[in-house]
Amino acid sequence: MNENRAIEAMEKKNYLGRDCETNTPYDIEGYPVSVRLTDLARCPGAGTTLHWHDDVEFVIALKGSTVTNVDGQKVRLKEGEGLFINSKVPHLCGAGDTKDSRTLIVQIGPSCLGSLPVIKEKYIDPVTGNPALPWIHLKSQVLWQKEILYQLQGIPAWYKTPAAPLRVLSVFAQIWAVLFENTGNVRALPEDPDRIIMQSMIGCIQHGYRNRLTLQDIADAGGVSISKCCALFQSEYQITPIGYLLEYRLSESAALLRRTKESVTEIALSCGFSDSNYYARRFRAWAGMTPTQYRKQELPKSA
Repeated sequence: MNENRAIEAMEKKNYLGRDCETNTPYDIEGYPVSVRLTDLARCPGAGTTLHWHDDVEFVIALKGSTVTNVDGQKVRLKEGEGLFINSKVPHLCGAGDTKDSRTLIVQIGPSCLGSLPVIKEKYIDPVTGNPALPWIHLKSQVLWQKEILYQLQGIPAWYKTPAAPLRVLSVFAQIWAVLFENTGNVRALPEDPDRIIMQSMIGCIQHGYRNRLTLQDIADAGGVSISKCCALFQSEYQITPIGYLLEYRLSESAALLRRTKESVTEIALSCGFSDSNYYARRFRAWAGMTPTQYRKQELPKSA
């Protein structure tokens, strides 16, 4: 299938215009900001699941190292380094080779700054809409990048204070000004057709995981053949499309185990598993514990 037909198929399915992080709650309802300080090695699957969203994301290796795969490219963050991940760029984060690590993940909706049309059009869209800026490896050796890292590293100290939303807005404005001033000369390159196809196929899984999805459904979402679909997932993220579907279902079920009081059977069914026993076996293989054990372990953190 040629490129034009692929894009037509994706536009018809309408996966490109949707935010795929639909089940990740923000810290304050109605305020698109999420701040997580975590040891990725202790997360189920030793990291985050492949995903994309409309928000921008910053990842910083505060202690130890962090391994990321962003837009199909592996980026290793040494201690003190960070990563800017632009809007709609597929990515995942995993634990490095250190036993004790701490990673800061800050997800922010550009709407925090872009409520005024002139700000959005002049300062937000030129960055989030630039395909030449899928991600930036932030290092302290570069002065402007060091400033961004400094601003982000200070967030955990005051994030739980009453005025945190105002502080976030202030810090984000400073960070965005630095990004805008230092990325304006990056030339916008033609969009990579394979990247568009991957975005749409990932979007298909992230929006349809609750229902029955076949390999053909996933390939159709990208307007490509099954063989092309499998080859793209393997080359970009070293996983099969069905393997990713399973991993995403498990990740979403873990979020429900943490945040709801639904039974394990109800969660299994709501995440696309037709058999709760099969779900329990796959969850244990993925997380190293049963769903019930995981819920008990995470309960104090969610309280």
